[in-house]
Amino acid sequence: MSSPAWLGIGAQRSGTTWFTDLLVQHPQVGLGTNGKKEQQLLHKVADGRVPADDYRALFPDDGLLRGDWTPQYLRHASAPAAAARLVPHGPVLVLLRDPVERFRSAMRLAATRGKSWPYPVPITVQGWTGMYADQLAMWAAQVGRDRLHVMVYEEVRRDAQAAVDRVWGLLGVPPVPLADVARASGSTSQAEWDWPDGLRESLRALYRPQVARLEAEWGLDLSSWTELA
Repeated sequence: MSSPAWLGIGAQRSGTTWFTDLLVQHPQVGLGTNGKKEQQLLHKVADGRVPADDYRALFPDDGLLRGDWTPQYLRHASAPAAAARLVPHGPVLVLLRDPVERFRSAMRLAATRGKSWPYPVPITVQGWTGMYADQLAMWAAQVGRDRLHVMVYEEVRRDAQAAVDRVWGLLGVPPVPLADVARASGSTSQAEWDWPDGLRESLRALYRPQVARLEAEWGLDLSSWTELA
């Protein structure tokens, strides 16, 4: 059966749309046949809501290295096992952003889109979304640590060409020059959002142990995460 040649899993509000736009500039790299960056299907397959063949059919063996980048997958506990079955080969890509800044960006996007989620869903879901070390652990347990290619968003922003070249290398294709690297993606937040009293400080306390684990277990340089310095 066909399957994606690469899979992006997160994190939400970490530049994944921007990075995917750069990744598919290569003539040999693309998305599923429906052209969507986010299929939002692996967790639904895992939870028995969508047939697995509906997902496989989006990635025919037609010579194009097709993939799916859905940030929901990183934080969804059902998705790793489904990925191990349906995406048995190829790199699993992760972009991580300073989790306090990521939280703020997620709330700004909700305001931009005029969404009103039932309280306290935004706070609880977005709080868990920044628990990167725990999420990477469950993915490593299912798909294998060696398949996870973890990148730091702030560092990728400084040299996007080098970061994309490394991913193309994992896919076995030669690098090509990128265009429009600085162009904002369609998911850029426009609205403002103010921190409730004490929330920012609580998030810093919540995420500092996660940052320590990311540095120790994954060898990441997170000095650019100034909110947690």
